[in-house]
Amino acid sequence: MKILRLFMAIFIFALIFTSCKKDTVDPDPDDPYENAVMSKGGIMYDKFWTPESGFDQSNQYMGTFTTLGNFFRCKQCHAWDGLGNAGSYISRAPKTTRPNVASLNLYQLGQTKTPQELFDALTATENRRSMSYDLSTYDPETNHEEGDKMPNLNEFFTDAEMWNIVKFMKEGMFDVSNLYDGTYPTGTATFTNIGLNGDAETGKAYYAANCAACHGADGTTLDLEGKTLGKFTRSKPNEVQHKVHYGQPGSTMVGLFDATVTEVKDLYKALANTDDFPDEAPTTGDFALGGIMYDKFWTPESGFDQSHEYMDVFTSSSNFFRCKQCHAWDGLGNAGSYISRAPKTTRPNVASLNFYEWAQSKTAQELFDGMKTTDNRRDITYDLASYNPATNFTEGDKMPNLNQIFTDDEIWNMVKFMKDGMFDVSELYVGTYTGTYPTGSATFTDIGLDGDAAAGNTYYAAKCAACHGDDGTTLIMEDKTLGKFLRSKPNEVQHKVKYGQPGSGIVAQFEATVSEVRDLYKAVSDTVAYPN
Repeated sequence: MKILRLFMAIFIFALIFTSCKKDTVDPDPDDPYENAVMSKGGIMYDKFWTPESGFDQSNQYMGTFTTLGNFFRCKQCHAWDGLGNAGSYISRAPKTTRPNVASLNLYQLGQTKTPQELFDALTATENRRSMSYDLSTYDPETNHEEGDKMPNLNEFFTDAEMWNIVKFMKEGMFDVSNLYDGTYPTGTATFTNIGLNGDAETGKAYYAANCAACHGADGTTLDLEGKTLGKFTRSKPNEVQHKVHYGQPGSTMVGLFDATVTEVKDLYKALANTDDFPDEAPTTGDFALGGIMYDKFWTPESGFDQSHEYMDVFTSSSNFFRCKQCHAWDGLGNAGSYISRAPKTTRPNVASLNFYEWAQSKTAQELFDGMKTTDNRRDITYDLASYNPATNFTEGDKMPNLNQIFTDDEIWNMVKFMKDGMFDVSELYVGTYTGTYPTGSATFTDIGLDGDAAAGNTYYAAKCAACHGDDGTTLIMEDKTLGKFLRSKPNEVQHKVKYGQPGSGIVAQFEATVSEVRDLYKAVSDTVAYPN
């Protein structure tokens, strides 16, 4: 029995040892799947004809791929998340330049099929679109059937390239349900809980090591479709996961091919924090100079070039160039304090745009791009002497072409003012606007709202009394004392307190806060202390 037991023990040990050796045997060098390159497959899923994928750049159909790319990109029909039209691309309708999104769940297919089954499906020719088909005739309304077909990959892929795609489908696609929650109810996609239960601190460390060099410490260095990296990730987590893993073809962004779903989940968790990775980049420029420019940009106080070739135009037709003329001191346009400021031959109509709200809703880059555009802008050579609001106001009411006037730095100064330097005047007083432009009326009540009059008096004594006198009667402005002027024009005084009065001795208080100005308004609303 002892000999038998010893024999059995040796047999079992040998069996286990043999099994272990089989598990660690080297891959078969003749196995095309084992020799496929997952990273190249991931790049191909985005744009297979890019040099980064190793695609033959002399392929006879390169012109077709580049001009009609959406009919060949895997991601167009199957989406970044692989879920097709039931996922993030549920609202990506077809156009004459792109086909319908497929209903197939490509991710699930890749997990349930064998590599050989996937390869056979990719190399099939039945129900495939030939390269000879004229895609310029594609119309999703009338003849989409042929254009919506998968192209015949045998006409431009090698077998090795097919296997790269298979490798990506089997091993390289992320299950995005591990990265965020997606809801696709009625043709819209929303993404919540970005990063799910990931570790934000680990994600921040991963970001610092792999992303910060290009995107900056807070993700605001590079502009991504008008968004910071944080905002882009939070709005398109379906797309970012692929680009983190496989890079951005045609750019300097290389893929982190070894990234795991856990690492990307941690990264997403970090990027979900809007404090660490804000929606908007810190605005460049000088808000103080921008605030002066809003009043009268060509004044020396703004730093404007006093030898500018159109200085005489700015001074002789000033109201057609002052921002405050079209948008009002309060930024509310013709629905605010300028509701009764009718046009004349010397000044254009007031704009209907709520300039303050608009500026707060746009990114700094969007504001800059909007100011740089030349579409629907008035050329500097237009003859403003012929302006008549009753007959030919259209051209004169246009915003001037700022490219003929400002440097990029000056435009950024304006953007900085718009984003960071404008007061929300509803925090300073109650404005009541009745009627419609240009025959409406504006009244101002509750000047200073719930401000602190004592603090306002202290502020006034320190900043204003030296010129305006202890009770605001030393300097007369438009036949008014300071008290009366402020109480009748709180819409205007707030700007002049903060940015001064170009061409006068009034010193700007650039660091004045809305609370300080509210306290000042509360103090000066007292007609006894600051009489009419």
